[in-house]
Amino acid sequence: MNILQLAIAFLRRRWGQAILAVLVGALGVAAVEIVTIAERELPKAAQRSFGGVDMIIGPKGSALDLVLCCALHVSDPRGLIPLKEAMEVAQNPMIAAAAPIALGDSVHGHRIVGTTPDIIKVYHAEMAAGILWTQPLQVVLGAEVAHDLGVKVGDHLIGSHGLGEGGEEHEKFPYTVTGILAPTGAALDRLVLCDIESVYLIHRDPDDAEEAEAGSTITGFGPPAASAVLTRFRSPVAMAALPRMIDATAKFSAAVPVLETARLARAARPLIMAVMGLGILFAMIAAATAATALVAVMSGRARDLALLRALGSHPWELAAIAVTEAALLCLSALILGLAAVAVIGPLAASALAVHDGLVLEIAPSLADVVMLAIGAAIATLISALGPAWRAARAPIETVLKA
Repeated sequence: MNILQLAIAFLRRRWGQAILAVLVGALGVAAVEIVTIAERELPKAAQRSFGGVDMIIGPKGSALDLVLCCALHVSDPRGLIPLKEAMEVAQNPMIAAAAPIALGDSVHGHRIVGTTPDIIKVYHAEMAAGILWTQPLQVVLGAEVAHDLGVKVGDHLIGSHGLGEGGEEHEKFPYTVTGILAPTGAALDRLVLCDIESVYLIHRDPDDAEEAEAGSTITGFGPPAASAVLTRFRSPVAMAALPRMIDATAKFSAAVPVLETARLARAARPLIMAVMGLGILFAMIAAATAATALVAVMSGRARDLALLRALGSHPWELAAIAVTEAALLCLSALILGLAAVAVIGPLAASALAVHDGLVLEIAPSLADVVMLAIGAAIATLISALGPAWRAARAPIETVLKA
């Protein structure tokens, strides 16, 4: 028999210990990889969700609340701003595109956003089907909304009050789907867009809304207020000056999503480090347990290896058998751990996307695999060299007497 066949035969004889070593090792691999991916991908997912939104102009209050509500769309609006004055502020030469948003309703949990066609410029979005709205009570769906609801251009939707399910439905004022946006990877994919006048009409003047539903065009007035204004900078230099200028006004505050998430990360760093520390400690304990199990498995081989030496095998052959057996265990643990990440990761990412709108790319990088492979190689050497050394150095007379 060759070295590989001998190693496999030894593992089969003590399959219980081998399976335990593989399972505990796989747990350590999965823990280390999930912590590594989460640390790397969460900031990237937040930035993707912002899309092209560089700054939010909103009412006085918490800038982080503005980001959560108007950029990530995971919380309720905190107030209103005068629309005309806010749009005048947004006419700054350093702003390339600006779009007001009016919030308050939803369709089956997907937020309805009253806005203007300029929001397409803010997010760098494109139409996948149909056209933009041309009058009130027409909507354009984000790619994820169209997929989740299974609707197409020409279908009708009923909005309900509030962000969650169970709000009062506006059954008298159905929306008509006129278009569907191409996927952007941003929060825009989860939104239902309509003319800002639609939100104003439904909540302020039902008679005018009925006229709009019948196809008449209502002119002569517009919504006096909005939840916020989304803007895209013409140059990164604007990030240093514009927010301070807007915060200095009496009615408005500015929130830069990138800066707010950076501040949040700094504030939460102790908690993040604690969680990371617990994850790494757990992984180290799992790795140590796996190494202990491997040593126990290989220690059980010492007598067998010494007997092979008594039968004429060279010391390097005994070491090769021990290392091969340990390598098979470590390689199995590595593959099983990465497979667990491949299965559990997308499920966790899907749950996070539904709850917080953060789309994570759960995939081990080449650097991660190399790091884990080095760790597996070290565990292989630690678990195999001891028993192999003892077997190679054991006196033949002792083995024969045993």
